[in-house]
Order: sequence, then structure tokens, then C-alpha cells
Amino acid sequence: MKSIKIALSVGEKSGDYLGAELIKNIKKNFPNASFVGLGGEEMKKEGVKSLFPIENLSVMGLIDPLLNIKNLLSKRKQLIDFILQEDPDIFIGIDSPSFNSGISKYLKTKTNIKTIQYVCPQFWAWRKNRVKKFNTYIDHIFTLFPFESDLLNHEGVSASFTGHPLAEIFALNPNKEKAKENMGLNADVKYIALLPGSRKSEIKHHMNLFLEVADNFKEKNPDFKFILALTDETKFDKNILSKHTNVILKKGESRNVMVSSDYALVASGTASLEALLSKTPHCVVYKSNPFSNFILSRLLTTKFISLPNILAEKEIISEFRQKNASLKNICNELNKISNSSNKEMNNSFYEIHESLKNINEDKFIGPLKALLS
Repeated sequence: MKSIKIALSVGEKSGDYLGAELIKNIKKNFPNASFVGLGGEEMKKEGVKSLFPIENLSVMGLIDPLLNIKNLLSKRKQLIDFILQEDPDIFIGIDSPSFNSGISKYLKTKTNIKTIQYVCPQFWAWRKNRVKKFNTYIDHIFTLFPFESDLLNHEGVSASFTGHPLAEIFALNPNKEKAKENMGLNADVKYIALLPGSRKSEIKHHMNLFLEVADNFKEKNPDFKFILALTDETKFDKNILSKHTNVILKKGESRNVMVSSDYALVASGTASLEALLSKTPHCVVYKSNPFSNFILSRLLTTKFISLPNILAEKEIISEFRQKNASLKNICNELNKISNSSNKEMNNSFYEIHESLKNINEDKFIGPLKALLS
């Protein structure tokens, strides 16, 4: 069996999980494959020795990365130098397109290393003309959503829909009672999950608001409990929770929290997809640097910001951005969904889940073999 070396780069927690699943698929067909580059804890378990902690790259929006540009460029140069030293057969950038595209561009101009992007850059949401340049530095794109590969192929870009690994992890019909039991929760209590995000900027903009929602909501709904789900790496002063007696802290268990919760309030991103897959009625919040939001609002070409709505091509969950992400609006929405059957919402969740269950290792391995031939 041919021995291959693959360099990978991931910049955040959600991408770390995708990278780990990708490595597992590759190992089945290339048991002698070796992996180098940048990865999180899940990828490390699969044998990737990370050059530095991925938390160093964990910034969001347009302005926050600019404020950290010196550090990001320094880290990217370190990684490029390391990849050049290792001389892999293929480089795979996982999500974080702004960071990884710079690596792919350099490798395409200076080496013969093949390049793959896993998770399509959201050109369909903003800066649509980017797609015309993809072929100059990316040999193939693995997409998580079917409409992305269709759009890319239409533009002449080599791409394949791989299915979304999370769609395989979550059961189509989750047993929330059993999930509560497994988490040691009270079966007779209604729980609302709070997922403010994992990046420093997300915590900065969302944490206090989410805790205020918990305080305000309990005044009219004293029997409800909230579960604050954070990553293991999130820095957070636990003493703050002493003021919030109806909030339980869980670290490193976001998926279990989501499945065992009855409702949820989540930051826009992967968490909204996990809420959909766990069939948990929820609403989405997105707050960022005001200037960053000003620019993004003028670049954004999609009507929605949350994955459930984008995939459904209609509003199935409520979204609250910037000033609309007010204590009053969010509490009103949580009251609404906690007093509704949410039948239409859950039906949409189920349909989308089915459409994403398309995992097939050949969809990863086929393009890899083609690039290696």
C-alpha cells in the first residue's frame, strides 16, 4: 500500500471534529498515511502532532482578525515553513478559509503539493466573485452541503458533496428522555441550552446577554433550568455563575447538552446545525464588533445567517442580529417556542437531517486518489 503524507490545517473546534473524521476515512484506504500540520484535540487523537494550539487562531468576523493580523500572519508563516519542511503529497485546509487559502496559494506557486479545501468558503453568502479564483489555488473542494457542490461545479470548480459527519452522529429521532438520564438531569424539568460560542470574541459579545436571558426568563418560568455549554478550552470565571442559580455549567459536552435540552439559545454557526440535528427548537443570536457588522451587512448576499434557515431556504427559526439581539426579543421568542408544539420547525429539521446523511468514504478517497495519480 502506497505511503502518503498529508498536511492539514484547522483553526477552530468545529473544524477539529471534521478533521478527525476525515483522517479516519483516509486511514481505511491508506493505512500507511501520516499526518502533519495543525489540529485540535480530536485530530491529535488520530495522530496529528499540532505545531501550536488552534486556540491561537480562534477569532471571528471581519475586524477581529484584522486586530489580530500580526499574530495570524506569523502563525501562518510558521505553518507554511513547517509544511515546506515536511514536503507532503497533499495539503488539506479544513474550514477557516481566510487562513487556509493563504497557505494553499503559497503552496501552489512554490511547490507541486496538491491542495484541498474541506468546507466550502461561503462565497454564496458574500463576495460571490471569489469563486472565479478558486481553481488557481485549490485542486478540489469537499462540501458539507449539496447545494454548494452544485454551485461550484456550475462554475467549473472541482468539488464533491461528502455529506455532513454530524448528520451521522445525531440520531434522526433522538430520545431526549434517555439523554436527560445519561446527563443526570431531572426528567420532569424543562431545560434550555445556552451556547454562546467558543471564540473569544463570541464569549465577549454573547456571554453576558445569555446569562441575562436566563435571569429574566426564570422570573416568569421558575421551573425552567438553563445549561451553559462551553468547550473545555473556553476561559470563563465560574464564580460568575454563583449569581445565576438556575444555570448549570457543562464543559466539553455541547452535543450531549443539545440532545438532552428541550429548547436552546445558540450563537450562529455550527451550534445551530447541532440544534437542528438534535431536533431542539431554538433561536439564533449573532453579535459582533459594530464596525465588522457594518461591513458584513453590506457584503452579505443571503437573507439569513443561520444554517437551518439557509438550508431550508426559508425562515424556520428566529434570528437576532446586533441591536435586534435584545433581552426582550430573545425572551419573547423563548417563551413562544416553549409554549408551542413547534411541529413545522421539527418537520423541517428532520427533512434537512435526511438530506445531509450522505457520508461515503469514496467521496473523500476518490478525489484523493485522483490527485495522487
